[in-house]
Parts: sequence; structure tokens; C-alpha cells
Amino acid sequence: MLLQYIGDVAVRVKSRPPWAEALRRRREELGLTQERLAELTALDGPEPLVSQTMISALETGSSLPTKLQAERLFALLRALRWTPEEFAEATGLDVPLVYRPSGEPREDVVWVPVVGSGVAGRPWPESGSMPVPRPLVRPGSVLIQVDGDSMDTGEEDGLRDGDLVLVDQNLKDLREGRVYAVEIIGDGIAIKRARKLGNRWILISDNPKGPLLEPEEVRVIGEVYRKISIREVK
Repeated sequence: MLLQYIGDVAVRVKSRPPWAEALRRRREELGLTQERLAELTALDGPEPLVSQTMISALETGSSLPTKLQAERLFALLRALRWTPEEFAEATGLDVPLVYRPSGEPREDVVWVPVVGSGVAGRPWPESGSMPVPRPLVRPGSVLIQVDGDSMDTGEEDGLRDGDLVLVDQNLKDLREGRVYAVEIIGDGIAIKRARKLGNRWILISDNPKGPLLEPEEVRVIGEVYRKISIREVK
């Protein structure tokens, strides 16, 4: 408890836990109001998965974020542009999404490694793992979180900042029109579309404002074969 003076009267004020301060600082670093952050947690529909009231409760420390349902917690992390690993480091809280649950394994899902999108060098550090429905998983699949808006066309099928994509690491040969996860040598991971111009390949952004890459600048990680909805990652 802290003492706050109002005039000559000392009033006891409950201090916020460190994880609540970390949440507030992260939101403010991104320049977001609580209302805007709530809007960003709306994934597959118009209603946010985490309301402004809930965000306020989290930031004052009256509600624990790890008590949120998995899809709500992940929606919040995505809106804050945090990987589960980054969230755990900043708040000191264990994130249920990062670890395999104890008890009997579920046969309908496969735990797929999540690769950090903003890192360079190999091996790429994993940001934990997430359960994906078994029919969607291929040998060598990894999940990568889209970073930035270079593949955002504004259409429903575009890749938006924070989206998760499944990548088949066994498909590295460029094919016309296909989308690939690539490591920009010395500068992290990006998602680009392959186009052939005459006898040479280029890697383009679907957003006209995004950068263009030459194959010599990158190392292909694999082909993106599916965008994953948060409702499929449970």
C-alpha cells in the first residue's frame, strides 16, 4: 500500500502489481488508448474479445491477464504486438499458451513452434508453441506472426500486422504468385510474394507501399500455405 496525501490527509492507495504497470507502459509505448486497444482485439467479428473495462481492470491489477480465456489473452497479446515470450519477460507472468499443458495429450491438435518474426540469424528463436488442428499441420510446419503492413491489401484475405501464418519449410523453391516466409540476411524475417520477371525472380509486397526484395538478399524459410484464425488456435 502507498500513502497519498490529499491536503493534510494521508490516504492509503493500493499499489499496482508490476505486471499491471508493464501492460499500461506497453499500451502507452504504442500510443494506444484503452478504447483503441480494445478495438484491436476484435478479430473475427465486430465485437472486441477484450473490452475497455477489462483492459482497465488489467492495468489496475484487479484482474489477472493469465486468467483470461486463451483466445482473449492471445488477442490482447496480438494487439499489444507482443509474442507470448515477450509478454512473459515483461510481466513476469507464466503464459499458458507458451507451454504444453499437463495431463493427457489432445489427439486433435499438434503443437506447432512459433518463430519470432523480428529476429535474424539461425536457428531462429522460438516464441513458444501453439496448438493447431491436426489436419492443418504438415511435416516441418512452423507458425510465423506477420510483422508490419507490407502484405495488407485491405481485403479480407490480406495478411495484416499480427496475423499468424503456417509455413511449410519443405517448400523452398519459388513458384509464381506464391507467398513465402524469408529471412532477410542480417535483418529478420519477412513475408513476401514471388513474381517472375523474364528470367529472374523478385519478392514483392502485396501493399504497393511495401518494399521489394531480390532473392540474393534473402534465405527462403518456406511457403506460406495458410493464414490461421485465432479461433483455430486453441
